[in-house]
Amino acid sequence: MTNLSDTQPTAIRKRSRFGFLIGLAILTAALLFGSLGGYGWGVNDRVSAAQATRSQAFGEQFEMAQQDFAARRLDIARQRLEYVLQHDSGYPGAADLLAQVLVQMAITPSPTMTPSPTITPTPDLREQEAIFAQIKAQMAASDWDGAIATLDALRKKDSTYRTAQLDGMYFMALRNRGAAKILGQGSYASLPNLEGGIYDLTLAERFGPLDGQAAGYRNFARMYIQGASYWELDWLQAVNYFGEVSRFTPNLRDGSNMTATERYRIALLNYGDTLNANERLKDRCPAIDQWNIAAAIVQLDAEYSAKYNQLFVECYPPTATPEPFTPTPEFIPTAETPTLEPTP
Repeated sequence: MTNLSDTQPTAIRKRSRFGFLIGLAILTAALLFGSLGGYGWGVNDRVSAAQATRSQAFGEQFEMAQQDFAARRLDIARQRLEYVLQHDSGYPGAADLLAQVLVQMAITPSPTMTPSPTITPTPDLREQEAIFAQIKAQMAASDWDGAIATLDALRKKDSTYRTAQLDGMYFMALRNRGAAKILGQGSYASLPNLEGGIYDLTLAERFGPLDGQAAGYRNFARMYIQGASYWELDWLQAVNYFGEVSRFTPNLRDGSNMTATERYRIALLNYGDTLNANERLKDRCPAIDQWNIAAAIVQLDAEYSAKYNQLFVECYPPTATPEPFTPTPEFIPTAETPTLEPTP
């Protein structure tokens, strides 16, 4: 027979051992999580410190690029700005300053460097120099097609020749040719080319950011094309698009040779017809407003004048004019003079 006093210490010892193991497990887990948390915090601190260091480095490079630009060290300024934009394409002010640098490099002749003595023969660049002079003459004459073709030929012949200056010339030639195509100027006066102008301006962006004016031309050209896509399909959308374009570039036109203002007028007339076709009178009356706007551009013809007058009478019928009121004169009786009879 087992003695009860012998089993009790054994049970107590088992419970104590079990409690010790649980405590040890909890302590180990706490140490493990603490270590992982500390490691994570340490990684975050190192990442933040690295980002701060990079931002400081970009800021220093941008500041030095500004100093180089002011001192006319254009090539060094270009290298610094390209470094900043390569690592942070949205760095404030870097893209605009790079565009200024490229333009200045394109119009500023490269300084003539005194060649150092070398055992290798000096390359003969007379042909490249002659082609480069031809490009400058073409750009001065606003011959953008010729300048771009000559730039292509020079770069194909020698891809290392005056790379920064040629990039700046590409930018100016593509930017100006794109604007001329959109506005119908120069050799494109007889036949504007909105799609070609948009393409040229997009190519120019490869060499530098567009200025606000060129970006505006491209934006309104896209809006014109979008409005034309709704032509005869959705006159309300056509009114919205060409109304906006005609406010800022009223003479913008495409291959149809129709200006934005003319398209706006025609869209207004047709949208008015759409409204006038409604069954309910209250839905038809807004057509008068559309025709009024169109009439402010060009006077309505006989057909639309008749439509306008008929609908105007229906929407704003004349009110009856009351007959003038004439008051009837009031009759005032006259007192008779009493007759005095003689006294007897």
